[in-house]
Amino acid sequence: MSSAKDRLSGLLGHLIPSSSSSASSTPNTQGPSTALRENNNNKVNFHTLSPAYFLQRSAAIEPDAEAIYHITSDGQELRRTYLEFADRARGLAYFLKKRGFKRVGILCPNTPAFLESIFGIGAAGAVNIAVNYRLKEDDIAYIFTHSEAEVIIVDKEFLPLLRVYREAKPEIPIIVDTDTDAAEGQLSGPFDEAVLEGLKYDIATGDKGWEGLESQAGSEDDVIALAYTSGTTSRPKGVEYTNRGAYLAALGNVVESGLNVFNGRCRYLWILPMFHAVGWTFPWAVTAARGTHYCLRKVDYGQIWKLFKTEGITHFNAAPTVNTLLCNHPNAERLSTPVIVQVAGSPPTPHLFEQMTSLNLRPVHVYGMTETYGPTTRCYMLPAWDQLPRDEKFRRMARQGHGFLTSLPTRVIKTDVPEGTIIDVKRDGKEIGEIAFVGNICAQGYYKDAEATRKLFAGGVLHSGDLAVWHPDGAIQILDRAKDIIISGGENISSVALESMLVTHPDILEVGVVAVPDTHWGERPKAFVTTKQGRHLEGKEVIDWARNQSQISKFMLPREVEVVAELPKTTFHIHGERNQDATEHDQGSVPAHLIPIPTAVPMPRQRQPARFSSEAPSESSTSSTSPDRTADEDTDFFTAQANDSQSSVGVATRDAHPHHDTDLDLPPIGRLPPEILIAIFAKLSSPSDMLSCMRVCRGWAANCVGILWHRPSCNNWDNMKSITASVGKSDSFFPYSQLIRRLNLSALTDDVSDGTVVPFAQCNRIERLTLTNCSKLTDKGVSDLVEGNRHLQALDVSDLRHLTDHTLYTIARNCARLQGLNITGCVNVTDDSLITVSRNCRQIKRLKLNGVTQVTDKAIMSFAQSCPAILEIDLHDCKLVTNPSVTSLMTTLQNLRELRLAHCTEIDDTAFLELPRQLSMDSLRILDLTSCESVRDDAVERIVAAAPRLRNLVLAKCRFITDRAVWAICRLGKNLHYVHLGHCSNITDAAVIQLVKSCNRIRYIDLACCIRLTDTSVQQLATLPKLRRIGLVKCQNITDNSIRALAGSKAAHHSGGVSSLERVHLSYCVRLTIEGIHALLNSCPRLTHLSLTGVQAFLREELTVFCREAPSEFTHQQREVFCVFSGEGVNRLRDFLNRIIPPPPPTRDMTEATMYDDDEELEDEENQVTGLMHATAATAIHDDDYIDIGHTHG
Repeated sequence: MSSAKDRLSGLLGHLIPSSSSSASSTPNTQGPSTALRENNNNKVNFHTLSPAYFLQRSAAIEPDAEAIYHITSDGQELRRTYLEFADRARGLAYFLKKRGFKRVGILCPNTPAFLESIFGIGAAGAVNIAVNYRLKEDDIAYIFTHSEAEVIIVDKEFLPLLRVYREAKPEIPIIVDTDTDAAEGQLSGPFDEAVLEGLKYDIATGDKGWEGLESQAGSEDDVIALAYTSGTTSRPKGVEYTNRGAYLAALGNVVESGLNVFNGRCRYLWILPMFHAVGWTFPWAVTAARGTHYCLRKVDYGQIWKLFKTEGITHFNAAPTVNTLLCNHPNAERLSTPVIVQVAGSPPTPHLFEQMTSLNLRPVHVYGMTETYGPTTRCYMLPAWDQLPRDEKFRRMARQGHGFLTSLPTRVIKTDVPEGTIIDVKRDGKEIGEIAFVGNICAQGYYKDAEATRKLFAGGVLHSGDLAVWHPDGAIQILDRAKDIIISGGENISSVALESMLVTHPDILEVGVVAVPDTHWGERPKAFVTTKQGRHLEGKEVIDWARNQSQISKFMLPREVEVVAELPKTTFHIHGERNQDATEHDQGSVPAHLIPIPTAVPMPRQRQPARFSSEAPSESSTSSTSPDRTADEDTDFFTAQANDSQSSVGVATRDAHPHHDTDLDLPPIGRLPPEILIAIFAKLSSPSDMLSCMRVCRGWAANCVGILWHRPSCNNWDNMKSITASVGKSDSFFPYSQLIRRLNLSALTDDVSDGTVVPFAQCNRIERLTLTNCSKLTDKGVSDLVEGNRHLQALDVSDLRHLTDHTLYTIARNCARLQGLNITGCVNVTDDSLITVSRNCRQIKRLKLNGVTQVTDKAIMSFAQSCPAILEIDLHDCKLVTNPSVTSLMTTLQNLRELRLAHCTEIDDTAFLELPRQLSMDSLRILDLTSCESVRDDAVERIVAAAPRLRNLVLAKCRFITDRAVWAICRLGKNLHYVHLGHCSNITDAAVIQLVKSCNRIRYIDLACCIRLTDTSVQQLATLPKLRRIGLVKCQNITDNSIRALAGSKAAHHSGGVSSLERVHLSYCVRLTIEGIHALLNSCPRLTHLSLTGVQAFLREELTVFCREAPSEFTHQQREVFCVFSGEGVNRLRDFLNRIIPPPPPTRDMTEATMYDDDEELEDEENQVTGLMHATAATAIHDDDYIDIGHTHG
């Protein structure tokens, strides 16, 4: 065993003059430093607060007290005194000051070096950047780069984790800690060398000791640490901890955990990783109480119980999962002295508290988040609770309680209000709201992320994103993480509550509840349980017990319970942000809810908190191109032509020719060619029918297998596990990897990583690959799927923000047959790789580059010249695209059907006036120029002349066009079905009248903010026989005469008297009354949407009760005037008005409805139009005149 004597003392002793040895070894406690006094203008009644001062103070009071106990990486027992602890931290501080390092990274387990670094960095006035070593190398590299680390202290074991970072930043110094106990008079590695160098520097510069450091900061508001979130929903964020906040949070933990109430000193066991919110400030708190830090390099439950018994541990912090495993460990037994346990993380169960109490582990239930320095509330155990029944007592102990002594009271606020509006919920224990914090121990903000900081503090409180109730006694109680509520058949099921009740089963050790898809209820809970040692349990037994012997409500009962050997744990920073890459060995971190292993179970869909998201939804210039997460089908934009033939299905056998079948007496149908059999089998909808066909003969079986594997269903992890297992078999009868033609992993989104797709790398005949929103995929995963695949025809990697040019180069090298490419949101892709793709993949027909912000004319013109077969191209929000690209696309691509240029703000008339006069684009059907404000009348005239068969024309926010442009549009005649002229405020009645006369097949028209229009225009529009949707938002001149015209229109009474009007937008048409709307409602039974926001006649409580809820992001003012009726709300409004007002006499335009030869149009065209409606609404979400159509869900 090593001596308690300082390991550096033998090396340093000859450097310290005898006259000053005492001064240099013992911290100065004569008062604030000179610099501090100068900074505060000699204020006697004030000193700045910094937690770095705690070590200096404790070492001065008890220099020989034991500060650190540790078993080193080489198995040696190490003990250090407070004097040694302080000397080493001081040496590191001087080293950092000598080298000028102000931002110091740490990548270590719970070792003495980590602890010493926390104080050394603070004393040097630098910023501590501790990183979770369980993150991916890319994330570690991102954090150290984002935080601008100037030097990194790393444990020797974790040095390989810096590979990516060191490749990018080879100039950043690395200080390695070996975590070994060197012999006296020797150094144990670079970390010790740095400490020694710092101590020498102190002596050489005047031997100032602590006086030359900043253990009392110059400013309380200086940042002392950046604590990074796990970054599972976006890039990790650096939470700024100030000296003042850390000081007060640490003192709060001293009090709330009782670190200073034991005889002698507390003995704190480091189970919680120090990288989690700087160990919840306990490095500072335990030191302030002069306690002993028991550092654990890794979590070993047997070793923990040994330390409980031999070292007299008094305190530790851990999540419910760790405590569950501790309580059920074979070495667990009731301790003779109590151990105080701060419990935080996922909400604990009353049953766990009962177990802990029985072992003399006394829980102090706390709650917090990274943004509150760790714990900020405590459930205070009241004497009166001892008189309660045990179940009730432990239920109350499981609440999150009240705010810390050093903070203000924690609140629960309403979520159904606009951002920035703060209203408390009732303290009735029933109304659900969001937990919010205010006070000393709220972090300063997010480093280099002003927008996220604004959202975090919206309305003057810190938003947690966690749902809770507020009890009459002031205690808060979490019901669930906002994203973990399971919505089943309209009922909200708290996974926390269900887990808490299931874990009371006498044989159950742990429970994890997740949402799984359900065709009837939408989703429902499924439970995964582990059993206690030596117990056996079946899932059915648990269900029967829950139904008959528990207090679980009927609607919450899980219909599936799976007993598993182990539930893997995920880590998160205390508020529950998940890190899916955590390993099963991550026992020392703060686990979120237990979730099943990805390859075994379906995962719940992602749900964000009611009002907060780290990223706003991206705008799209089309309807959604991404499949629903629970969909089996390929519903992306590549199937827009509804081509779902089985022509590419392969015959699934090594040698499946019919003459090899043992049954040679097949009927004639059995001897049909495989192509015909496949077409027949593809019509089978029943699995039993398919199975029967497979049993007929080997040839039929081969064809059926080909169909089944043509497009394997990867909509949940059960299927995924089965598929990958089959693909990986080397001795399978069928070559499964060669049968997959369409692979869609979009239903698994964030759960898909590079490792997930490894088994599919051998599937080199995939024709259609959809990876939408699989945001964890990087170049490696996608490139592995593409490499060697010469058959790929369609690839959708939208919103894979990690992708770079590397993936595009791989595509260009391998996929000459590519016809569809969707790289929406791939912001790292540049012109260079796109040009290479255009030159190598010349068969491309559909190209989506939405939000690829680095694309320029150079790449677009290359596609125009190299890919003549392009039918659709979407350049939404490609702001670097200018006129030459547009001219080139329209001139060169003779078959172009759709051109979407929304928000390409550099485009003006020149793009279209440069088109050749003889150019005819008969194939162009859709053109979207939303917010291309520089496009004017001349351009519109040229567009119509060049593309006379346009059906959908979007000119929203082309503010300068006039009647002349509309007269040009009139030349489209019967071809025009959809036109959007919102914000074209120069248009008059004369133009609209002519438009209706010329284009009488219009189905959708939007004239929002066309403020010159009057009743005359609407009365003319009412004569359109096929009108379905009309937008007249802020057309303030229209009156009830317009509405009565719509009620009596051809649209309202064609096809045998059944209205075709479906959506009418009349927000801010302030002259309307109830009379006109009443007539419209009774004339239009198909009406599903009616917006009347800002129409005073309808802002009455008896009418607004039928409205849908205003979107949560609306301001208070917007919510006050919001009035939109959707779906059933329209019917309820109609019924109510009919009860209080006599129905108006039928108003019918007697003009005979005209039927056209295109009444039976293809459904895909309708879907394209709907997509444009949604898209143009989405582009105007933040405009008051669009607020009723910017949120079309309801």
